[in-house]
Amino acid sequence: MLRFLKSLTFWTASSPKKKPIGFDRNIPSTPSIPKTSAPQPRPSVDQSAIHRPIIETRKKQRAAMIHQLTLHEGMRLAPYKCTSGKLTIGIGRNLDDRGITEEEAAYLLGNDIDDFQDRLAREIPWMVELDAVRQRVLLDMAFNLGVPGLLKFKRTLAAIKGKEYDRAAAMMLDSRWATQVGQRAKRLSHMMATGHIPPELI
Repeated sequence: MLRFLKSLTFWTASSPKKKPIGFDRNIPSTPSIPKTSAPQPRPSVDQSAIHRPIIETRKKQRAAMIHQLTLHEGMRLAPYKCTSGKLTIGIGRNLDDRGITEEEAAYLLGNDIDDFQDRLAREIPWMVELDAVRQRVLLDMAFNLGVPGLLKFKRTLAAIKGKEYDRAAAMMLDSRWATQVGQRAKRLSHMMATGHIPPELI
C-alpha cells in the first residue's frame, strides 16, 4: 500500500498540471473573431439621380402644370366672361369669386408705374426737368386719365413747362376732371402749386 502511494505521488509530480473540471466556465474566454471576407460589390446606382436637386424636379413638374392649364384655360389679357358667366382674366383667374391678392395688386401697380413713366418720358420729355413732387403730379394724372387723357390738358402742360405752377394748378381745378375726382384734384393742384407733399402722403 505504501509503495502504491509513493508511485502515485511521483506520477502527479512528474505529469503536467491539468485544469480542474469546470475551470473554463469560470474565466470568460476571448470570443473568436471571424475572418472577414472580401468586400462584395455594391449594386450600381444612377449617380445623376443622386446629384439632381429635388427642386429641379419640382420646377419641371410646375412648368408642365403651367403648360397644361394654359392649354386648357387659354390666356386672355383682357377681362372676359367664362362659360359659367364669371368675369375672368389671364389664365382662368376668376375675378368675381377670387379677385386678386394684395401682393398681386402691388405687383401690377409696380408694372403700371414703370409703364407710365416710360410713356411719359417719350410724350413729355421735358418732364425730367421738373422736381420730383411735380413729376409725381403728372404721373398720378396719367395713371387716372391715361396718357392720351393727360395730353389733352395742353394749356396746363404748357404752363407747367413754363414753370407757371400757380397758373397750372388753377387750370387743373377748373376742369371737368377736378369735379369727377374731387379731393384728388385738390391735393394734386396743391402739390403742383407749392412743390410740397401734403402730410397725408408722407
